Amino acid sequence: MARANHGEATRNKILITALALYARHGLDGVSLRTISAESGTRNSAAAHYHFGSRLGLLEAVVTHITDHTRPQFETGFTAIEAAPAPSLRDVVKAMTAPYLALTLTPDWGPAALRFMAHLHADNTPEIAQLLNRHFRPDIERIEAQLCRSLPDVPRDVLRIRLAFTVVSLIHGAAEIDLLSNTPFGNIRPDDHTLFTYFVDFIEGGLAARPAPH
Repeated sequence: MARANHGEATRNKILITALALYARHGLDGVSLRTISAESGTRNSAAAHYHFGSRLGLLEAVVTHITDHTRPQFETGFTAIEAAPAPSLRDVVKAMTAPYLALTLTPDWGPAALRFMAHLHADNTPEIAQLLNRHFRPDIERIEAQLCRSLPDVPRDVLRIRLAFTVVSLIHGAAEIDLLSNTPFGNIRPDDHTLFTYFVDFIEGGLAARPAPH
């Protein structure tokens, strides 16, 4: 039992170390051997032993993040799906809140957002498959509720806008501290106001009248 507990503790340490290093250096900037060494384990192949491969480790990091965000997402969308006529603002809040909340998880939340930004920027087929496995069901649920709240927006237009929204959400949340040092100076408001402004931005983009071709 003690050996099993030690193994689980080592695995968790490697996972959190990988999250921090990938967030700082990007997905291609860190080797499994470096992650093993930085985690404090004496075995230079520990990351390979516990996760099998780089892709296995990346998948474990994504699972760690989604295990944290899933309960809030499920609560929000279960309520939205049960509502007879959900408002666009309610849908936007439900889809963005779990990730914006990571900015308030000081121990690893901001690193998780930067990691996700790197993950979305990596266009390899393996990474795309990983993202689809973890997030396609959520995206399909979001799309269904957006169609209910925006019945006049063509579905193909809505899908493109939703893709833009995901990019804005992940990269915007990952770089949120840059608002403290812009060409206008420090324009970062308090967290509640910032969340409201971001929801305004997303809501406006999703609901805009499609331009004529």
